[in-house]
Amino acid sequence: MTRLRRNPKFVSLINPYCAGRPTPAWHCQKKVVCANHDAVSIQHSVMLTPIGCTLCAGLAIYRSLHYANSPGSPSMPRLPLLLLALATGSAIAAKPLVICADADPDGFDPAQSANNATHQASATKIYNNLIEYEPGPFKFSPSLAQQWTISADGLVYTFQLRHGVKWQHNEHFKPTRDFNADDVLWTIQRQIQPDHPGAKAAPAGFPYANAGDWKNLFKTVEKIDDYTVKLTLNKPYSPLLERFAHPAFAIVSAEYGQQLNHAGTPNLISSQPIGTGPYMLKKYDKGAQARYEANPNYWRNKPAIDKLILAIVTDPAVRTQKLLAGECHLADTIKPQDLPKFDHNPKFVATPLRMQSSAQLFFNVGKKPFDDKRVRQALSMVIDRQAIVKSVFDGRAEVAAMPYSPRSLWGVELVKPVAPDLPKAKKLLTEAGYPTGFEAEMWVRPGGSATNPNFRLTAELIQSDWAKLGVKLNLVNVEWVSLVKKARAGEAPSLLSGWSGTLDPDGFYSNVASCDAAANGYNFAQWCNNPADAALDTARVATTQAARAKSYIEVQKILADEVPFTTLAYALPVVIHDRKLLGVEPTPNDSFKVERLHWK
Repeated sequence: MTRLRRNPKFVSLINPYCAGRPTPAWHCQKKVVCANHDAVSIQHSVMLTPIGCTLCAGLAIYRSLHYANSPGSPSMPRLPLLLLALATGSAIAAKPLVICADADPDGFDPAQSANNATHQASATKIYNNLIEYEPGPFKFSPSLAQQWTISADGLVYTFQLRHGVKWQHNEHFKPTRDFNADDVLWTIQRQIQPDHPGAKAAPAGFPYANAGDWKNLFKTVEKIDDYTVKLTLNKPYSPLLERFAHPAFAIVSAEYGQQLNHAGTPNLISSQPIGTGPYMLKKYDKGAQARYEANPNYWRNKPAIDKLILAIVTDPAVRTQKLLAGECHLADTIKPQDLPKFDHNPKFVATPLRMQSSAQLFFNVGKKPFDDKRVRQALSMVIDRQAIVKSVFDGRAEVAAMPYSPRSLWGVELVKPVAPDLPKAKKLLTEAGYPTGFEAEMWVRPGGSATNPNFRLTAELIQSDWAKLGVKLNLVNVEWVSLVKKARAGEAPSLLSGWSGTLDPDGFYSNVASCDAAANGYNFAQWCNNPADAALDTARVATTQAARAKSYIEVQKILADEVPFTTLAYALPVVIHDRKLLGVEPTPNDSFKVERLHWK
């Protein structure tokens, strides 16, 4: 029994936070004052649900009407105040949340992309995964799977699915059933079976599944019943749970996929997405914004904020201006040079992101002169990384040389980020047949990202460093979505990029440095090395952290010698948000749960 006691100072109101999800009774007592008269009791074991809050408010309305003219009742006009309070709560929920993003998504099917802009626009808002990351310490929690078990030999994963989860709908699709095991099978099988009907939606393939060799991973994917799925592997795969929590493995509707295939429009899954998540995509204008509305049937209850806008703002200076002007309320790609504007501003909160983010330079090893590793070694060792950290990151980053920081479990200081070695670099270029240098091209995306706040400035600094070797570097501006598409096809000679959001190293190495990723992934270097692939395979099946770390160290040794890409800095990004926006709690993979966001 939870007792909400009389409080003569307040009138009843429904707060969007309580209406948005099951809430601890003490929280609703604080936020929803249900006792302007005699003590009110609500029977509910531990949680005061939205129904409880509504009943509570309804009882208060009844009492306000009943006692409005009763002798001895307080003289304050209860009913007008009550209606005003309820209207205030509705106004708070109706206030749109505007998030400033640094780039357009390349679609709204997260499985077809390893692009963070795509995942932030789709997976974290429209979809759910089987399991998910919790804010705080590294930990998985249930989502569409309520629980799961793993066999002792690591070969069998059994997932018990959540009941009563409704699929979203739009003008083209009205679901006839709830989420069930058929959807899990469709989601997995479309990514591992080239002839699966769901694969028609992705002519370019599914980069995460392809890079992780998922086509050879599963022995069987079985539906035991409508709410039980059993996965049997051909070999142990240590990163599997991390994969199922990754945006690329968000669950899609089998019924919707079948309908699109029947209509001959399977590609519409990427522009007219249907998920089970907290928000529904209502409209997308490329280069401008994506608009979302709260899912009224969301299984965790409707989000507290009704409307969400993802504003596409590629210019970092404009993102800062919009934040300061209140035109957007949250951004995670603010230039380090602009952060002091928020450091002591009482209107904003700066929350550090927890995941390591790294900035890289890729060499296409299939194009001259980058096909010679001596050239790649020379160009890497002449870069003044300290200058990049100072000028591009305003000192808010760490100088780097390898993908993972030596301070992390997976890092090893095989190549120390020391001062540029011009004499050695010249010697290597001479040995490679370029004593006076050469002319080369680098593709540069506009603006910046969480991994690199200013791609153009970074490229210009590298251009200056390479000029000391006689290298004339031509910088070519390419819009991000187009750059990714062409780079995956092997067209980019060299380019700047970055990586964040994957906790397990397999997510990085498989997508960036594997042979599979060179064929159909994000291996922009088009580099394939059999010893490195063998080490990655060993790491995936290893069952201890120590054994896996040993394999990843071997991969880094090969990368240090081959240099298909070079790491420039470890970024230390933060998310800036309006102080009145509550619930911003970054997860270990640099996301946050939008359904937890609410206005103060």
